[in-house]
Amino acid sequence: MPARHLVIGLDGADLDLIREFGPERLPTLHDIMDQGAFAHLESVQPPATLPNWTTFLTGADPGVHGVFDFTTRRGYGVRFTAGTVREVPTIASRLDDLGRSVACLSFPATWPPEQLRRGAFMSGWDAPVAFEADQSFCWPKELHDRISARFGTLSFDDVDEFAAEKPGWHGRLPDALVKRIEKKTQLGRWLLGDRPAEDPWDLFMLYFGESDTAAHYLMSLHDETSPRRPRRVSEKDQDGLGRVYAALDRAVGELLEAAGPNVEISILSDHGSGASSDRVVYLNRALAEAGLLRFKDAGISSRAAHAVKNAALTLLPPRYRDRAFRAAGTILPSLLESRARFGAIDFSQTLAFSDELNYFPGLWLNVKGRDPEGQVEAKDLEAVKRRVTDALLGLRDPATGLQVVEKVMPREELFDGPHIDRAPDLLLTLAPTETGHTYNLMPSAAAPRGNSPFRSLSPDEYLGRKGRSLPGSHRPKGFYAAAGPRVAPVGEIDARIADVTATLLARMNVAVPPDAAGRVLWEILEETADAGSPDAPEALPPGTRRPVPAHGAAKVVERLRALGYVE
Repeated sequence: MPARHLVIGLDGADLDLIREFGPERLPTLHDIMDQGAFAHLESVQPPATLPNWTTFLTGADPGVHGVFDFTTRRGYGVRFTAGTVREVPTIASRLDDLGRSVACLSFPATWPPEQLRRGAFMSGWDAPVAFEADQSFCWPKELHDRISARFGTLSFDDVDEFAAEKPGWHGRLPDALVKRIEKKTQLGRWLLGDRPAEDPWDLFMLYFGESDTAAHYLMSLHDETSPRRPRRVSEKDQDGLGRVYAALDRAVGELLEAAGPNVEISILSDHGSGASSDRVVYLNRALAEAGLLRFKDAGISSRAAHAVKNAALTLLPPRYRDRAFRAAGTILPSLLESRARFGAIDFSQTLAFSDELNYFPGLWLNVKGRDPEGQVEAKDLEAVKRRVTDALLGLRDPATGLQVVEKVMPREELFDGPHIDRAPDLLLTLAPTETGHTYNLMPSAAAPRGNSPFRSLSPDEYLGRKGRSLPGSHRPKGFYAAAGPRVAPVGEIDARIADVTATLLARMNVAVPPDAAGRVLWEILEETADAGSPDAPEALPPGTRRPVPAHGAAKVVERLRALGYVE
């Protein structure tokens, strides 16, 4: 038995899509659902990648672990930090302190790798190498050499997503993603088989990001109702998303087989996926229209910064793009990003402003005493929040007359902990369009001349590319399935992503710490946490967050820029 517990992360995997493809196309996933429990898994809101995976990996609320985005704010600027600001250790590290053997492979926001005494750790795609993995993201360090000798170069992004507007790119994408899935599956099988039978992995965790990439780029080809669907779509192109999901289903089956009989299996995603509309919203323009934000007379610096970023990310080949950002260090990229987001705003006459991030819609208040040119007095905070909320809930799409913002939530309603100040003051949930698809938030710095907060995409923008609007977007509910000797065949349940962590610990006969963000899903367990074991559940050590090297932030900038997940 190479592993006692197997966890597979499928980024962006969506239960509705899994149901749509059916058991004929996805037999392994449906078998797991039939044999155990499954859920339309509720994400941390907004359903962004980094805070959700970090919540699963730590079991903590984002307000406790401190990871909300790729950047953290500093005044009217941002710093690229990714997972280097995580304030608590992962469960891999804490289980390692308990004497359990753990492998944690490829999950985002985990660089630098945790130095497990009994296990293996490989950081994911925010690691500080653009295309070729080196020893800096593997622990133990010799793991990199062993993997490279057997599998060759380890690439995180072997498809140039900034080339997505080129003819034929979308048609080639599924095959490239399937190939990457197969290589990662081989790696997983090898590491599972590399463990002595008498000393199996207590926990083996492996992440696949291909389901998310496929959904972002192939959703309009798959979804016949998408407003961004091309006029002509071949059967092969329409089936691209299904081919990627089928490859992931095969991967799950192969890893289950390699893990051995009676393994406890958990599969989860960080969020769901669906199609985007052809309508664009510029939040800062909407705030300006409501009298809450003032732009400078000429947003030249902001437009210039955005143009420089766009040129660097699209015109340079991927390897040279990486080298350029390496040479730039950490100051210039952060300065460019800060200018692109906020350079056109006159903060001396602004009450509220937005990063305008499509995957993390939120607003900051310009608070006196906190922000360099703060305009909102402490005594007026609640009144300004109400004014901003009323303005956004009253925002209507002129093309349809429909409401654009469904909810405006103070961060205190969503998060709890000492680091909620890293989250925007207000978080938004956007309403669906008249076709049931999502609006696209885009930066005002990249908007056409004029003042309108809205526009429609032109047909040549429908397929999109990284750094611009994509035809697939995140949804607030993803996927969870669990099966194994200790899981009852209860069918569909309600669950949140932090509950998956708590339940995993209970299945491992480890007591869930009182500060955990989730609850144990007792309704899916055949027995209590200590049943089947002669001992009571072991207490999970608190662990300590190992310090990030001084050069860590600069390396994260290089990696994020090269991958293009942020501009």
